[in-house]
Amino acid sequence: MKRRHWPRCARGFTLTELAIVLAVMVPLVLFVLDVLGPMLAFQGGLDNRRQLAEVRQAFLAAYRDNPVTVDGEAGARFVIPGGVIEAVVPDPVSGRCGSGPTTLAPLARYLPQSASRAFRDGFAAPMCLLMTGRLARSIAGVDAFYRVIAIVAPGPNGRLDTVANCTTGLSPVGELTLCGDDEGVLVDGFNIAADLLRQTLARMQLVAAAYQSYFQSRALADPSRDASINYFASGGSPAERWDAGGPMPLSACGAPSPLLVQAGPGPAAILGLSNVDVTDLYGQVMQYDNCSNDVRNPQNTDVARQVPPYTASIVTTLPGGNVLRVNAVGAL
Repeated sequence: MKRRHWPRCARGFTLTELAIVLAVMVPLVLFVLDVLGPMLAFQGGLDNRRQLAEVRQAFLAAYRDNPVTVDGEAGARFVIPGGVIEAVVPDPVSGRCGSGPTTLAPLARYLPQSASRAFRDGFAAPMCLLMTGRLARSIAGVDAFYRVIAIVAPGPNGRLDTVANCTTGLSPVGELTLCGDDEGVLVDGFNIAADLLRQTLARMQLVAAAYQSYFQSRALADPSRDASINYFASGGSPAERWDAGGPMPLSACGAPSPLLVQAGPGPAAILGLSNVDVTDLYGQVMQYDNCSNDVRNPQNTDVARQVPPYTASIVTTLPGGNVLRVNAVGAL
C-alpha cells in the first residue's frame, strides 16, 4: 500500500505562527476600537437627541390638535383619536424600558419615521414615557388643565440610572430628573393649555361685546325705550319685560343654547358673527345664556336679580369639564 503525502502548502498554522498573528492583530483591534469608540458614542448621542426631538414634536403636534381628549383624561395616559398611549416606566429591577413597536402607533401621522422604529433611542434601546396625571393651574382666575410627558432615552447602558441619591424620574408635578447617561425632553402641556385658553377668552369677549352692542341697538330702536325691558331676548316671562318682536330667541333656561343652529339664521347670524367667530379654540361651538339663574333677567328666581342691569353670558366648556363664562351687560 502506498503512503499518501499531503502537499506542503496544505499544512495548518503552528502555535508560534498563531501567536505572532495575535500579537500583531490585538494592538490593531484595540487601536481601532480606541479610535472608533468615541466616534460611535458621538454619533449615538446625535441620533439620541434627534430621536428625542422628533418624538417630542409629534407629541406637541398631537396635543395641540386634540386638547379636549388629551386634557379630558384624568389619568397618566395620552388620549387622542388615533388611540391611547400609556406611560412606560422602567423595570424596577433592571431599569430597562418596556416600550415596543406599537407604543407610539397613535402618533404615527405626526412622526417623520415609522412608529415601529421611533420608540428606540440613538443606541437602539427602548425609551421610557413618563407622564403626570391631569394637572391644574390658574390662568386669569380660571383653572386650566394640562399634563406633562417626559420622553427619556436610557443611552449607551440601555437602562434608566440611579446614581448615588439621584434617580431618573418625573415628579407628580412634572419636574424631570436625569441621572447618569440618561437623556430626556419634556412635553409641557401648560403652555399649550394657556395659549388655547387665552385665545378662547379673547374670542368669547368679542362675542360678548357683539351681544352687548345688540342690546344697545335694540334699546335705541325702541321709541318707548324702557330700562325695565330686557333687550337681550324676546319671549320671556312676563312678556312686557322682554324685547317684544326682537329677533334674538330665548335660550334654554335650564342650560345654555348653541349660538349656531342647523336651520335658519340662528343667534350667531343675528349678532353678525360667523361660524368661526363663535367656535372656541377647542373646536366647540360657543353657547349663550339669557334667561337662567346665572344671569340677571326678569324671570330669575332670585327677586334681587330680576332688575337691571340685565346680563347675558357667552359660555363654553374647557377640557376637563370646567365651564367658562364671559358676561355681556345691558345698559342704557
